[in-house]
Amino acid sequence: MSELNTRWVSYYSVLISSFSSTLFQFIFASVSVLISGTAEEDYVEIWPPNPVVKFGGSLNLNCTSNCEDIGIESAYTKVPIGNGSNWKAFLLSNLDDWAASPLCYADCKTGQKKSPKANIIIYKSPEGIELDPVPEMEVGKQYNLICRVLGVAPIRDLTVTLLKGEEQLVVEAFKDHTQLEAGVVVVNYRIRAQQNDYNKTITCQTSLDLRPAGPLLTNTSHGISLQTFGEIPSIAPLLHTDLFLEAGTLMKVTCEAPEVSPANEATFDLRFAGKSLTFITTVMGGLASAQAEIASSSVGDHELICTVSLGPVTKNVTKTVNNSERLTKCAVALQKKRRYVTLSIITSEINHIFFSILDAPQMDDSSCPQTWTWKEGSTTTLTCSALGNPTPTVQCWKDGRRYNIGRPQLIQREHDGIYQCNATNQYGFDSLMCGYEIYLFIYLFIYLFIYLFIYLFIYLFMRLICCPISRRTQGSLQNKIIQIQIYKY
Repeated sequence: MSELNTRWVSYYSVLISSFSSTLFQFIFASVSVLISGTAEEDYVEIWPPNPVVKFGGSLNLNCTSNCEDIGIESAYTKVPIGNGSNWKAFLLSNLDDWAASPLCYADCKTGQKKSPKANIIIYKSPEGIELDPVPEMEVGKQYNLICRVLGVAPIRDLTVTLLKGEEQLVVEAFKDHTQLEAGVVVVNYRIRAQQNDYNKTITCQTSLDLRPAGPLLTNTSHGISLQTFGEIPSIAPLLHTDLFLEAGTLMKVTCEAPEVSPANEATFDLRFAGKSLTFITTVMGGLASAQAEIASSSVGDHELICTVSLGPVTKNVTKTVNNSERLTKCAVALQKKRRYVTLSIITSEINHIFFSILDAPQMDDSSCPQTWTWKEGSTTTLTCSALGNPTPTVQCWKDGRRYNIGRPQLIQREHDGIYQCNATNQYGFDSLMCGYEIYLFIYLFIYLFIYLFIYLFIYLFMRLICCPISRRTQGSLQNKIIQIQIYKY
């Protein structure tokens, strides 16, 4: 029985060993087939697959393959620069073809095999950035700001920004642009002229973003300064002159342009009897003025014309100055007192001559006080008038801006200052400078505090001197104090 068992054990051991050997051989064969299959697969690759190159520049491309006779197909000039057991490098130069896409190839057992095409991105920095000239701008009107970007590629990676100083007016991108070649980009922005735009700089900035494979290229155009001008008020200009001129004498004339902005950009042209006058221009706040002298050229009426220009806006005013021999002596005599005469002659059986005395404006402290003191927070009316026939028109100005006279005003600190009041009628003008002082209660408290502080200091000082004394000397010191008090009184 034991011999039979031993025989069966030996039989099973041989069977198991045979099965294990066969399974191992099968697994090894399968793995060998898999390994040999992977090793035999052919490949051809190109690197880098998405290079970024400047227009007209050069590029190194590397071809890798497990096959033989590695080469490259390209429309560009190509030169081998290195090789190894499974790679070959090439230098491509003069890259000026926007659409060329090189590829690598190699001869394999299954035939020639090619790599995917390299997607070369050729870029070109802008040849120029130009801003179209901007005319002189009138406040409130709209104008075109046009930026032209010349010879840039690829346009899809371009961003154009128009700036006013540091403020961005518009930012425009071109992500949907498909053109590969360099081209021209135009950006147009409609701007409404504002008063505070005067002398601000407009620039056009470009950004060609080729990251991460390429650079970020930024460029900025030259700047242009905006020339914005406010409208000349309907009341301007004001022409101040007498209407009669004595033969052989000079007379001063003044032309004013109030509430113009910027006042220092206002230009004047003064003409008398068809001839241009030499004048002096002054600016005070928002008030620009021109002063000149005229002389009579011949008997009769002569036109005095003042023209004020502010950017594209021009306005003028005309007055007639008379030089008549028959009225010269009478007119001159009265003109010294700023008075004029008109004649009305009625012809009947007896001739009658009627005289009408006309006065140029006159201003003094009685009609327009030169000094006023107002309390802050109160409601006060500025009154200023002038004598004259016809009744003069009076206007007052502060810092170049007209102030409403004859109307109640809530007095605030900004009312403090110097006002210029002008009186005008058809026979002349007069002006007066007025000072207005705003009275504040806080000043009273400050003065009272200072007075109390000085009084308290004197009192304590006298106490320190007078109190720590002996009875022996007290009487003499009191006498000195009395003397001091008597001296004060």
